[in-house]
Amino acid sequence: MKTKIIIVLTALFLLLSLGGCQAVAANTGSGDSIVGTWKDSYGLTEYRFEQGGNLKLEALNMGAFKGTYQIDSDQITIQYRVLVKNVTDTYQLKMDGNTLYLNDNQFTRKK
Repeated sequence: MKTKIIIVLTALFLLLSLGGCQAVAANTGSGDSIVGTWKDSYGLTEYRFEQGGNLKLEALNMGAFKGTYQIDSDQITIQYRVLVKNVTDTYQLKMDGNTLYLNDNQFTRKK
């Protein structure tokens, strides 16, 4: 039981530390679509961006969180709920083919 609590608290800590409201500035410019599934280089976080602004966030294989996203020029704002906390993260957005950058965090499109 203690192990499960430690794992859940660790996952919550990682989710909250991965993003905080941060200023952004960059442009995708390539016309690439963000729609699809993106996984980080460490295998810890996965975003599934859907048409219409919905998303699903999975972290540490501990569970999935539904949310929304909105792109405004060179920034993306992601909103989701973890347990009882609403989280809003804003990132610098850059896309280069099958690579997505949220600030300095690199994600690769899953096939």
